[in-house]
Parts: sequence; structure tokens; C-alpha cells
Amino acid sequence: MKIRPAEDRELAAIAVLRSLGWEVPEFWEPRIALYLSGEHSPQQALAPRAAFVAVEDGKVVGFVAGHRTRRFGYDGELQWINVAHEQRGAGVAGSLLAAIAAWFVQESALRVCVNVEPNNVAARRFYEKFGARSLREYWMTWEDIRVVDGRLQDASGFAL
Repeated sequence: MKIRPAEDRELAAIAVLRSLGWEVPEFWEPRIALYLSGEHSPQQALAPRAAFVAVEDGKVVGFVAGHRTRRFGYDGELQWINVAHEQRGAGVAGSLLAAIAAWFVQESALRVCVNVEPNNVAARRFYEKFGARSLREYWMTWEDIRVVDGRLQDASGFAL
């Protein structure tokens, strides 16, 4: 598996992954394209943003996206992370988290937030495993995203 920056030609595959949790690919593809181009922004988002894909055997099996922000006084926001069902539990999400964490560090965005449904126990456990803490009912945060370094570096190859 290889983690690398997402390319425009992969928007359809990314939209399929995003639709696994909600809506359909036709909803997500233009929304993701507008987000990545900066034409659609979440509340208090700033222009710098990044997206990475996990590719295995030429197929996109996961993606992550994030941006700079001012939300809650934080520096960065993890926008989306999705992994194909058949790849879950194989370390793909951790590798993607490492990639976006390294980007946040490069951007000097150390305080990072992520929106998480309160009933999404798997996601909340995943983020907690890598150092995130609850901020509010729908939000978790890293006060310093570099805490994921020691937890992810061995599995992902990304050094923060």
C-alpha cells in the first residue's frame, strides 16, 4: 500500500469511499472537488488544505482530507477519513492519519480538531488510540498533533 497526495483523477473513487457512510457518490464528488479547490469551505476554514489517498494494486482504498481553520481556536481540522470496508483493520486509517498529521505539522497547525458523531464508537476509539480527546459532544481534538508520531511512525513510515 502506498500513501500519496490525492489527484483530481481520483475524485470519483474518493466519492465512492465517502458515500460508504452517507449519501451517494454523485453527492460527494462535486462537494469534494469544491472543498479541495477551496470553493466550498466548512465554517471558519482557511485556504490551505490537503488530501491523501491510500492506493493498493492501483486502486484507491482510503483517503483523508484536512484544512487550516480557526474553529474553536484550533489551527487545523481533519475533514474526512474513509477506508474501504475490506481494508478496515489493516492499518490504512492509521497511515492516512499519519499523512495528514505530517501535513498539519508542516503547516504549523499543531492544535487539530475533528467532528465525530457521538454514537460512532469505532471512530471515537480510533482517534483516542492516537491521542485525541473529547472537546464537545461532536468534537474531538489533538492539543498537539505531534502526539501521533510515536503511535503511528512505525506502521506508517511518516515521521512528523
